[in-house]
Amino acid sequence: MGESMDKKRTTEPRSEKVPKKVIKKVAKNAPSPDGRARFVTTTVPPTRQRSRAAPALGGELTRTVRIQPRAADAWRQFAYELSIALEALEEDEFLIIQLKSAHRFIQFAAQGSFGMRAEAVSDFYLEEREHLTPQQAVQLVELGWNAPTKLPDELELGRHTADGSPNYFLDLAKPVPYDSLAGLAVATLGDVFGAGHPGELEYSAFAADKTCIRFPHLGLRRRPG
Repeated sequence: MGESMDKKRTTEPRSEKVPKKVIKKVAKNAPSPDGRARFVTTTVPPTRQRSRAAPALGGELTRTVRIQPRAADAWRQFAYELSIALEALEEDEFLIIQLKSAHRFIQFAAQGSFGMRAEAVSDFYLEEREHLTPQQAVQLVELGWNAPTKLPDELELGRHTADGSPNYFLDLAKPVPYDSLAGLAVATLGDVFGAGHPGELEYSAFAADKTCIRFPHLGLRRRPG
């Protein structure tokens, strides 16, 4: 998984090609008033209906093209799907959401009757060129994260303690407010860590025994390895 998470919480029919003319026509359509993705039906002239698989048709062919939602709506949908994934985690199962382009992540550990721990990466686990700015560190605390309270275990002197973390962290008792936690994650990934769209993220999920867990409804690439 990412780094940290206290030891009490871890052990660690063929798709049809859409003609360019149709794509161009659809792109000119403005989003629906509510900002959601919508379906647009376009008409393809008979001369554009030829394919290797079938001869030209005698009439017109209608085709429906789905328009992507705006980034803000994609984030809202992702937050909803993330809240479902968090609630589905069972004790000693973990979910990590990370930027594809940088080692910036949020990780969640389900703790059964004790609730859930969430962590956002700190400078302890970032290369110097990726360190958070002072403003980003302030933003994380203002969002509701607790600031790091200790060094990583390999640098900490004395006995390991379960409380606190070298990362920004939250320990949430049951009932865990999954919707709010997902909202915090979205604000952290987008506003602080710099992801402009959920498509810039990837995930990994697994149990304490290293069994992989899949959450395809998140709509993210599953991190290799």
